Formats: sequence, C-alpha cells, structure tokens
Amino acid sequence: YFWQVAAFVTVIICMDAGPDPINAFNTATLRAQETGLGILVYSLVAIFLWPSSSRAGFNAAATDLASIQRQLYQAYLGLMSGQGGEQEARRLAAQQAQAKTRFDQLLDAAETDSQEVWESRRQWRRYQRQAMELMQTMARWRESFAEVQTLDLQRMLPGIEAFGAELDARMVQIGNMLAGTAPGQVPLSVDLSLDNNAVGNLSHFQLAALVVTRANMLHMDQLTRSLFEGVSELSGFGTASAPIEAPRAPAAVFLPDLDRLANVVRYMAILWMAWLALIYVNDIPGGAGLVSFAGGLGIAVASLPQVPVSKLFKPVATSVLFAAVLYIFVMPQLSSFAGLGLLIFAVTFVIGYLYADPQQMIGRAAGLATFVVIASISNEQSYNFLSVANTAMTFILLLLILVITAYIPVSPRPERVFLRLLGRYFRSSEYLISAMRWYPAHAATRLERWKEAFHEREVATLPSKLGSWLPHLDTRVLSGATPEQAQALVTSLQSLTYRMQLLLDERDIPQAQFLVQELLEEFRAWRLGVQGFFQRLAEEPVIGGQDMLRTRLDGLVVHLESRIKDTLNKAPEGQLSNREAENFYRLLGAYRGVSEALVEYGANAAGIDWTPWREERFA
Repeated sequence: YFWQVAAFVTVIICMDAGPDPINAFNTATLRAQETGLGILVYSLVAIFLWPSSSRAGFNAAATDLASIQRQLYQAYLGLMSGQGGEQEARRLAAQQAQAKTRFDQLLDAAETDSQEVWESRRQWRRYQRQAMELMQTMARWRESFAEVQTLDLQRMLPGIEAFGAELDARMVQIGNMLAGTAPGQVPLSVDLSLDNNAVGNLSHFQLAALVVTRANMLHMDQLTRSLFEGVSELSGFGTASAPIEAPRAPAAVFLPDLDRLANVVRYMAILWMAWLALIYVNDIPGGAGLVSFAGGLGIAVASLPQVPVSKLFKPVATSVLFAAVLYIFVMPQLSSFAGLGLLIFAVTFVIGYLYADPQQMIGRAAGLATFVVIASISNEQSYNFLSVANTAMTFILLLLILVITAYIPVSPRPERVFLRLLGRYFRSSEYLISAMRWYPAHAATRLERWKEAFHEREVATLPSKLGSWLPHLDTRVLSGATPEQAQALVTSLQSLTYRMQLLLDERDIPQAQFLVQELLEEFRAWRLGVQGFFQRLAEEPVIGGQDMLRTRLDGLVVHLESRIKDTLNKAPEGQLSNREAENFYRLLGAYRGVSEALVEYGANAAGIDWTPWREERFA
C-alpha cells in the first residue's frame, strides 16, 4: 500500500505543483495530511467498529496442515510395512503441499491484521520452519521404503511399532491443541535401537537403507517433540523450554524478480504515453489530470496483471454515468454541508458495497476517483456540463493507453502467462541440474554463484506465481483442461520444487571419493537425461506420453540404483564407513525423489490438451 500510494501521489504532486516550488510544497503537505487522515480513520474503524482479521482462517489452515501431515505419516507408516496404497499416499502428499502453501500465505496476512498472531510471530515462524522440515523429512523417509519393505523391521528395530504409535499420538495432540483442545498426554521417549545381531548379515546397501530410515524417524521424533512444545506454548497449554531460533538471514545479494520488472516496465510505459500525449496533443481532455489519473490507475493495473483491462470498461462507464447524474440533477439542489456530507457518504457507501470484492479493487478506485473529479467540490460551487464531458473523454483516453500498454512487455492473456512461467520454471530447473557436476572445469565464479542463487529463487517462487493465475484461466475456452487438472499440475510443480531443494541439500554432503569415481558415469547419465527432459519441457509443457517419460526416468534410476548397490556391496573392508554409505544412500533417495516428482508432473501435464492454450483468439 505504501509503495502504491507513493507512486501515484508523487505523480499528482508533480503535475499539480507546476514550476512553483511553494505550490509544490503546499501540495505535498496537503497530500501527506490527506493520506495520514485516511490511514488514521481507516485504522480506527478497523479496530473499533468493524474489526477484520484473518486469524480464524489462519487457525483453520494450521489445523488442516497438521491433520494432513498426520494422515500422510500414517500412510507412509503403512507403506513402510508393505501395506497401504501408493495412490493414497501421493494424494495426501499433494494435499500437504497445498495446505503448506495456504498456511504460508495466511500467516503473512494474519501477522498484519491480527494482534495475537503478531505478538506470537516468532513462535509461528518457528512452527512454519519445523512443519516444512517435517515435510522434507517425511519425503526423505519415503524414498527408502523400496529397500526396507523386504526386511524384517520388527526384528531389526524392536521398538518400531511403539515408536510409530508415539509419533502418531503426538501429531494427534498437536492438531487438537491447534483446534483449542488441551493435550491428553505429554511426549514419551521410545527406544528405536538397532538389534546388532539381526543386522549382522545385511549388505552395505541394505544396512544403509535401514540406518537412513531409522535416522529419518529419529529426526521426526525430535521435530514432533519440538512441534508439540511450540504449539503447547502458542495455544496457552504450556511453556516451551526450547529457545526460539533466529530465522535464517537473507542472502546479501540482489536477485531481480522478472515479474516485478515487467510490472515496472508496464507502469512506466503508461506514464510516458500519458506524459507524451499531454506534451504533443494540444488541448487534450483532462490536461495534467490525464497524467495524474494514469499514475493512480496505472499502478493498480500494473500491480494486478491478472485483471484484464476489459474488466474496467463497465465500471468506468457506470461510474461516469452515476457521477454525472448526481452532478447535474442532485448536487445543484443541495444548500448545506449536511446535505453534501450525506451525499458523499451515500456515494462512497454504494461504490464500496457494489465493488467490495478484492478482485474489484480497480473498479472501486475508478468509481471513487470519477465522482471526486466530476463533482469538483469547492467552497464556491459551480456546475458545467463540460466537467462531465472532459472527465468522460479523459477516461476514454486513459483506457486506450491501458489497452495499448497491456501487451508491454509481454502478452497478458492468462494462458500465455501460464505457459511463459512454466517455461521459466523448467529453464531454471535445467540450469540447476546442469550445475550439479562432481568435477566442474573450474571453481564457480561470483557470477555463476549469483546465477545459481537466482535460478534457485525462480524454482522456489514460480509455483506460487502459477497458482495466482489459476483463477483467471478460462477453462471454457481452454477445452481439454479443467480447474482441477490445472491445480493438480501446479501442485506437482510444488512437489518437484521440494524434491529439487532436497537434492541440492544432499548434493552438498561430502561423499566418499572412490564411490564418486566409480559411479561418475552413472550420475552423469542421470543428470544429462533429466537435463534433457527439462530442456524439452521449457519449450513444450508435455513431452510424449506419461508411459514414455516414466519408462525413460525409471530406466535411469533403476540403472543408478543397481550400480550403487553393487558398488556399496563390493566395497573392500575398511574402505567404506557406515556413515559414507548412509550419505550415498541419502543422495540416491534425492535422485529418486526428483525422478518421481518429474513423472508425476508428466502424468498431470499429459491429461491436458495444450493446443488451445497457444491459439490466437479475440475476446
């Protein structure tokens, strides 16, 4: 809000002040007083008359996230023992990604409009980080099930059944506390030690899988205990003993946001067109007010690129007609401040009521601005039909400018934007995969590190940007695509993002050199294969059929698994420590995760007919 107000108020001051510095100072002071008074009145109304808070929705989102994570944990627990359905686990994993995204969005909003959430923001941010860590840990845990399902876990981990039940009970209590119910019990300690006699005959590969599975479960033990204590404190049922860790410091490097830059380019194009029209067109309707209107309405349009300019036609025409009727037939009959005040209140109420939805913000701003300009309220009121005609012509010119600049710098059609963001996502993914070389030709330069950080940020933020365009896709025109299919596609991209982040984290763990040397070609083959898929997906949102993609990726992963298994099992005694075997097995799980997430995306993309998305249409 601050930056939007600063943008159009600066334009108003510059256009109204002219070359007179005293007038400029007076105008700036007046605008500051008006804006400050507006903020004060709005704040008092929001606090005392109609308090509005997203806390209820935020609490529901937190409870929903905890419930889905518990259901996913139960599904994974069943899969580990050879029971349960893979499809159900995938469905819950997709729901978890959606619930986590919704929780993050509502947390940002609740910190702004809820005093209770603001006072506990550090605790909630800790909960957010730990819920994300639990999500990642369960994903790592899932990747080892293929090997441990063939083992007798009850014999090798005698306490696994009681351990699993304890973690489930904690998750139930966490959800209950978020819903406002006091916990029935406190976390208990359950032993999950290995039976050394039972694991003595396992191969290096099997032992690494078992140890990694146990390590992930122990990490979930720590996380759920910490989550229990933190939620207990937040809900008022106890005091957390663990200190609140400081949030990770942001990287001290500038990473441009391409979408923000595009919005800036569009806004500057709107301003320059209005300014040049004022200079080169004599007696242009509105005069300097055209540039002022362009600054105010342009910043709103540029910051909401999802809203097409055509949505403004009806609100603007209705506003001009409504204000003209009041100006011509009602205002001349008023003779007192009480009558004028009642009129202003009624007009503001009607416009605010009819355009109350957040999606109608631009129409609401245009309606209020139109009334203020046409009414031209002053101490010595005069009436002239030219005021109405000039304002109508000003808005016609402004809408023309907005239509012309709508395609600057790129097409605003939602399906085109969606395809463009998809392409950016896979180009950034391709760059990150290409940079994952065991032996690069040279040490990374500062520019290369900056590019890697930029692409990491792109991969992390683009799924949520794609999600913001979903409600604006016209699936009636885009035949062969339903809202559910589009949502599933974005969810699969979010899952792929998490898996890519896990792979980047695991890739930084030191590995045994002889293993790297032995398996260098296999890892290179996987990297080049996935890199090729990303390159093709950057051009086309789907490549071939789902079966082809799964066959190719499964072939790469199966070959990699087989070579890692043989290499670990044939390692000479004393050359490979258990820790090194575990690290390599974790890396294999990360590769598996990326391949599986890519297959899941391919399945969702293959169900959509992408041809209408590229067709030219006029609407």
